[in-house]
Amino acid sequence: MTRTRLCKLTVLLGGTLLSLDSQAADLNARDFFGAPPGTSLGVLYLPATRAGDFHGPADSTGKADLKVNAVAYRQVYFTDACGTLCTPQFILPFADITARLPGAEQRSRERGMGDPQVGGTVFFINDPASRTYSGLLSLITVPVGEYHSQKPDVSPGANRWGATFVYNYTQGIGEKWVLEANLEAQLYASNGDYFGSELKQAPLYRLQAFASYDFSAATYGALRLIQADGGALRINNRRIDDTHKRYTQVGFELGHWLDPQNQLMVSLSQNVAASNGYAGTEALLRLVHVF
Repeated sequence: MTRTRLCKLTVLLGGTLLSLDSQAADLNARDFFGAPPGTSLGVLYLPATRAGDFHGPADSTGKADLKVNAVAYRQVYFTDACGTLCTPQFILPFADITARLPGAEQRSRERGMGDPQVGGTVFFINDPASRTYSGLLSLITVPVGEYHSQKPDVSPGANRWGATFVYNYTQGIGEKWVLEANLEAQLYASNGDYFGSELKQAPLYRLQAFASYDFSAATYGALRLIQADGGALRINNRRIDDTHKRYTQVGFELGHWLDPQNQLMVSLSQNVAASNGYAGTEALLRLVHVF
């Protein structure tokens, strides 16, 4: 396999699979609000990504694009079994991915179950009265999703173990404002069957920040900022140029409690700067049910 071929193939892997990894790890405002032990949440995510622009030298033709429609179910349990509040949880994703490789003329498409994630949050601070929270979210990605070694760029699964760690600090300001900062690290094991080669990826680090405001007791709006850096790729221990990703994403959310047990949230985000990755728009519809 030539170096040019390697570059073309791996750049999309860095763009597509990292996009899916981020979808799974992307937070929403007030995600770290605590709940009484014994509470259980069922969360349905319906994310969609559209990108018609790839920023980086790999896209020599300027025709690269990306389309992802996904569904993910998340089950979260609140318990004090950890000696403090913690939230055991799992995530089950399904994705339909269509993409044109940077430099390629034709699109590729795959659909199926993605890699599930299991883990939870351990809370260090849980003060509902002042809306002050802090915790560490840890998620392990299990490589059992749909994967095709000849189409790794659009496979819903990544054929590798992964771990995501997010440290959060949430602070209420006055009666209506909430500010949040999240420091995140995404770590990846190697994929031993990437076109018959071994693929390795450097960690991706992100800052996710939110400022949210209560319009009423049932409705809030939020602004979001994500800054990401990292994720460079190696094949058979050979570094692949132009795969170190950087991007800045801004967006907004609007959440509303339909009743005490059901919440609806919509969000829209846009990459305003990107290096060696797709620059596009992400929309999300989220439904939460409290058991």
